[in-house]
Amino acid sequence: MNLGALSLENAPGFWTPVRFFLTAPVFGMLAAGLIFVDGGQLLQSRWLPGSLAVAHAFTLGYIAMAMLGALFQMLPVLMGAVFPQAARAAMIVHLLMTLGTLCLVFAFLVQRPLLFAAAVVLLAPVLILFGAGVLVAIFRTGKVSTTARAVQLAALGLIVTVMLGGYMALGHAFGTAPINNVLTNYHAAWGVIGWILILAVGVSEQVIPMFLTTPPYPGLFNKRLAYLLMLLLVAGSLLPLRGLELAAVVLAGCLMLAYAVVTLQLLGKRRRKRFDITNAYWQVGMLCLVPGAGTNVYSYFGGAMGGADLALLSGLLLLVGFAVSIINGMLYKIVPFLVWLNLRMPAVMGKLKPGTRYYTPNIHEVINVRPMQVQLMFHVAGLLLLVAAVFFQGLTVYAAATAVLVSNLLLLLNLAHAVRLYRKYSSRAIAVR
Repeated sequence: MNLGALSLENAPGFWTPVRFFLTAPVFGMLAAGLIFVDGGQLLQSRWLPGSLAVAHAFTLGYIAMAMLGALFQMLPVLMGAVFPQAARAAMIVHLLMTLGTLCLVFAFLVQRPLLFAAAVVLLAPVLILFGAGVLVAIFRTGKVSTTARAVQLAALGLIVTVMLGGYMALGHAFGTAPINNVLTNYHAAWGVIGWILILAVGVSEQVIPMFLTTPPYPGLFNKRLAYLLMLLLVAGSLLPLRGLELAAVVLAGCLMLAYAVVTLQLLGKRRRKRFDITNAYWQVGMLCLVPGAGTNVYSYFGGAMGGADLALLSGLLLLVGFAVSIINGMLYKIVPFLVWLNLRMPAVMGKLKPGTRYYTPNIHEVINVRPMQVQLMFHVAGLLLLVAAVFFQGLTVYAAATAVLVSNLLLLLNLAHAVRLYRKYSSRAIAVR
């Protein structure tokens, strides 16, 4: 890992990002519980209230929660873009995100207008302001790196996603806007491509070569890819031409396929050949991105497969298969790194007396490999069973929900172990200052 490119002096406190990371698997467990209780009905159509509740438990509670936490850490360290009052801002964002997501999930379940209104009030301002803050913070640094530009584009995608979602939620709350399938599709496209995928594209350009010791991405591949994806989104959303929209869907699918193939090739060229859990998760994510993109294009042209809702299947592959997988894998890199870094910071910043003895665990010792491997097995099993449950009802649904629940519980326990280790040794470091 090349630490020379990191601005470690700008790193936020340990709890600034970690509170987000610990909350993400809790929402994963909530989503699994909703699937189990529903008995599989929600896996028959993406338009059912239960399906929308589960989708937002994953997108807001797991994916966005982890991504916002990662940005609080990565913006100052990778790009030198420091949030003012980062610790306080993180506490407020985390609280409002948690409460707002809970309100939205249960609003879909019970169809209460007051809960939809509360979700909009809690989520929309904080997410729009966060996205705007990211845009401004990076602009002020003057950074022109691929990652910085992609993160700015993703922040713009987040703002558009929230505005579309907020408008539709207010329609639920006050009956001012009927359910609009076209608007819902735009909301989903901006969320998956404009926010999640473009951010993954930008971040992978830095973290895959750094953390997984792979060759760099070829040339300006990721930079061009992020701009092309955003261009297709804008063109498909603003220009009411059926032919252009069809072309945008196909081209976006091709770009997603290209990104997955290139990333898999890089992962196969790792300099360190020993097993790495993060590498495995990225491989799972990219292997899900390929059929997820393909299924989305196929369903858009009216394709059918065994009576299944292909849009729902594509959503599962893109959200749980792609996004959740790569986030899960990165948490196993980021959290141990944060434990190591924050235990080292007193010495790095000269806050310990010369000659003071203190212990810093090796990054690979923070979370043992075996528990991570077990969690990976449950994650893959849950993913495969979810895909099967789209086609087959009955016990498959309950097995899928159980595997997803166990996977997220194990992830929470593994991360909690790392946090306990930090607490244990940070108190010792404080004691000998």
